[in-house]
Amino acid sequence: MSRHDHTRIRWGILSTGHIASVLTRDLALLPDEAAVVAVGSRSLAKAEQFAADYQIPRAYGSYAELAADPEIDVVYVASTHNDHLASARLCLEAGKAVLVEKPLTVSAAEAEDLITLAGSRGLFLMEALWTRTNPLLRRAAEAVEAGELGAIRHVTASFGFAFRGEKTHRLLDPDQAGGAILDLGVYPVHGVNLFLGEPDELYGFGTLASTGVESHAAALLTFPGTEFRPPATASIVCSLEADLPTRLEVQCSDGSVRLDNFLLPDEMTLVRGIGDHREEETLVTQWSGGGYTFEISEVNRCLRAGELESSLVPWRDTLAVARTLDRWLLSIFPPLDPEL
Repeated sequence: MSRHDHTRIRWGILSTGHIASVLTRDLALLPDEAAVVAVGSRSLAKAEQFAADYQIPRAYGSYAELAADPEIDVVYVASTHNDHLASARLCLEAGKAVLVEKPLTVSAAEAEDLITLAGSRGLFLMEALWTRTNPLLRRAAEAVEAGELGAIRHVTASFGFAFRGEKTHRLLDPDQAGGAILDLGVYPVHGVNLFLGEPDELYGFGTLASTGVESHAAALLTFPGTEFRPPATASIVCSLEADLPTRLEVQCSDGSVRLDNFLLPDEMTLVRGIGDHREEETLVTQWSGGGYTFEISEVNRCLRAGELESSLVPWRDTLAVARTLDRWLLSIFPPLDPEL
């Protein structure tokens, strides 16, 4: 039995940026199951201001102090991509469960390192891929897995917006692991992974911003046949240069699934049959706040159950996606040594 069975899960927030604010506001919508008890920043003034804004009892001027707080059950790591490994490792080594903002780390090697550490310490770790906890996306995966729409043949997923910020912004800063793929492309890759797993081949393309990071990228993925389905394909695109539809479509031999905003879908269209025998069903859902309550509740559930990983965002899929992101980046930035 978990020590969290009969208590509210006590959260700590690491970093005080925009995404930390959104998740903290959603945590406040679940007062019966969670409470934010502390926030940490590299600036005590920022931590204190964040604590005042969200009525958080304790503020720390370093991540180490936050990780050492004995009253915290789980830490949400909301720092920039390049800091995820160090901060999540700090928290795990302090005995804390950790939810890390996507992507878990900036490479598959780092992701494997972090997952290995969590497993060896017997601690919960999850990549904050909130889309995979949404009920509609889960229902889509169940429908396809059950064969309701026939054999899956192709998945398309896209996410992009025209970024017009400063070159020093984290999205364009190579020192902060900026670029379209890690920040935006992680969503299409996870969307494809949910239905098809890890590709055997990836053919990628990308163009660069003036700072040297990729600002627009696309890829074709292929998947071998299994005993349950024939070979399949997928196409993905992400962009910091154009407003792309945030769309996920799954094409099957006897139907399809479409989510027009798969990051936070409020409705989903299931098409059963083809041609004149098509029947459409639209499913809807609702959420409160910014849409992160599904993810928060899943973390709380796992902690109360004593689980080290979520079945909705399992470690194997986080690792598979990390390897796919590596391959996508490698297709745009090939190694200088062709033997590597």
